Amino acid sequence: MKVRKLQLVGRSSYMVSLPKDWISKYNLKQGDEVILNEYDDTIIIQPQKGEKEEIKVTVKEVPSYNKKFLKKFLGAIYSLGVDKIEIIDENAGEHITEISELSHHYIGMEVLDATNEKIVLHCFTIPDFDVLTIIRRMFQILSGIISEIKSFLVQEKEDDIESRIRRYEDDFDRLYLLSVRLVNRGMKKIAIPEWDELRFLLGSRIVSKFFEEIADLLFILSRYLINSEPDVRREISSSMPELEELFKMGFDSFTSSDIKTVQEFLENVEKVSQEIHNSIDNGKAAILKELMLQICRMLESIGEIAFNKSVREMFRT
Repeated sequence: MKVRKLQLVGRSSYMVSLPKDWISKYNLKQGDEVILNEYDDTIIIQPQKGEKEEIKVTVKEVPSYNKKFLKKFLGAIYSLGVDKIEIIDENAGEHITEISELSHHYIGMEVLDATNEKIVLHCFTIPDFDVLTIIRRMFQILSGIISEIKSFLVQEKEDDIESRIRRYEDDFDRLYLLSVRLVNRGMKKIAIPEWDELRFLLGSRIVSKFFEEIADLLFILSRYLINSEPDVRREISSSMPELEELFKMGFDSFTSSDIKTVQEFLENVEKVSQEIHNSIDNGKAAILKELMLQICRMLESIGEIAFNKSVREMFRT
């Protein structure tokens, strides 16, 4: 902590000096503008940063070129919100094909340069994208998966449902990583006292994670259903419309911040959960109903986040 004395300038203005090392760190000079963020009894001073400041990371040695590891490794770096990834490694050129192929798993990532010892990946951030837009698209995909499952249960025809749902799965994974990336980029830009924005980003991050886990459960559910007997499918079919309605209510609750809407959603989740729980026996549909119960629990957690968000906004001034 550093203490500074206020100095009166003229008759109505006050001045406070800033540490020289802080000025040097951000290359500031006389006449440059700084940002003042006021929150309650605190003022935070920030340098005026350019919006196009590039975030770059350099990987001097890749721990492993195993394809599964590389996908996870690149995904983790992408999620951090960086703009450029430089891989400098004497073996890099031998793996350009795999890296180029893996880059297509991440929205906006492209290989811009490749030599024997260096690969440069650029992660383009589309200005029109925001985390809420991505969460909305994730919700739409979840709704699409449920519609596919409902149609399959009604028609009782396999067709190519597994391949269609697999395409949803690939799209969903890409969107989830993009949502994490946008949250991390957003948090880098937030001033310390802007707690409302910080809470929203953290809440969005958790909701997108719940959506990802719900998607995984739906993929598992669909695979079980494909190999299940007709009577099991009919038993599960009766709960799908209610589950579909819960998804819609859950998304509306999170985006609207209306406490009555959120409370109604939570009550409906509890009602549907209880109905599914009461219907569980030792029959062949028990595992599938347990999966549906797990989905309901995650929807309930989303509802709790939405409830807290709506309460905060009631007292926002």
